Amino acid sequence: MTNRPASRLAMPLLVLKESVRSYGANRNLESAATLAYYGFLSLMPLLLLAIFVLGLVLRSSEQTLSVLGDALAEMFPTFSRDLLNELQALASRKVWGVVSVVVLVWSMTPFAAAARSAIARIFKTERRLNVVKAKLLDVSAILILLLLFLALILMKVLVPVQVLNQAGGPVLPFGLTVVVLSFVYSVFAPVRLTRAEALAAAGVAALLSAAMRPAFGLVLHYNPNFGYAFGSLKAIFLLIVWVYYTFAVLLFGAEVAANTRRREALVVRRYLLAGGALPAERSTLLDRYVRRLDAGAWLFREGEAGHELFMVLQGSLRLSRGGQALTVARPGDYFGEMSMLLDAPRSAGAEALEPDTQVMAVSESNFDLLLRENPALVRRMLKDMAERLSVANTRLTR
Repeated sequence: MTNRPASRLAMPLLVLKESVRSYGANRNLESAATLAYYGFLSLMPLLLLAIFVLGLVLRSSEQTLSVLGDALAEMFPTFSRDLLNELQALASRKVWGVVSVVVLVWSMTPFAAAARSAIARIFKTERRLNVVKAKLLDVSAILILLLLFLALILMKVLVPVQVLNQAGGPVLPFGLTVVVLSFVYSVFAPVRLTRAEALAAAGVAALLSAAMRPAFGLVLHYNPNFGYAFGSLKAIFLLIVWVYYTFAVLLFGAEVAANTRRREALVVRRYLLAGGALPAERSTLLDRYVRRLDAGAWLFREGEAGHELFMVLQGSLRLSRGGQALTVARPGDYFGEMSMLLDAPRSAGAEALEPDTQVMAVSESNFDLLLRENPALVRRMLKDMAERLSVANTRLTR
């Protein structure tokens, strides 16, 4: 009997394991460094816009600074309020207009483009946008982030801390973080994420972020001279380091979203790459994609619609056309790809020859993902097709 709790945990564990592997393969630490650079440059325009908007709403510069300072202290534990005072002084000397706001928003679009590019690399999408659509998407993303930032700050003003603590204690801020992050992933992902995919990514990122804050505090506690070489710029250096770690966590969340989306392809990939060879203890995750046939049972008949590729895991099947046997598929062999790729009826039928014959079904969507992300699989299938053509040519010549 299958251990149900273990079976339920098998897929999340597979997704996390693959996310760790793909995190390094996609060089996300380098992407995090790039995002930290653009993010730090975009932080100042973001704060200037926030000070301007909050100044219109709150009508008090002291209250604006207090609210912003508290919010930034929670988001960036090394943020210096002196920097916020300088931004406030700059904002008070500036005559704000439409042009100023547009310039500030436009100056943050490189960050949105870098984030979109990093996440698109994770999802390995073939989607390409022209320059105009890409820039409009970047501007829209920046405006959405600005609105989210302002909404979180205004919530702190309108709802007292005591009320928030009574309502949910630490659970409520964590829940809000998950909601905000899931929205961010939905905005920047190049594909349409389901609610479960976005929440899975946001939940993992929120947990890592919650653990990262005390860990960073311990580093500074036991190494108070960290960043000492930067002198008066130490606070800015620590801020950049924190931003870098934050984006490293966010990109790992994106890996979780991408691998949650391709979770079915993850299960069948190892067997396709291994030529259908089954390990001594097969994963229970594979069972949902396996079809079992008794001797004499038909997997499909000639002329039926076909949208799947099959690989033999155990036993054998006879492929026949018009009552004439074409070949026998044995463990490791695959068939049915022509109907799937051409969206055509089955050109032959497949009949099981042995008891308990088992085949693995690969859907068209999973097959597309596997081909796009696994060059070794493409090479293997091209080699198999070339061998089949060679055999067919030999028969015609004879």
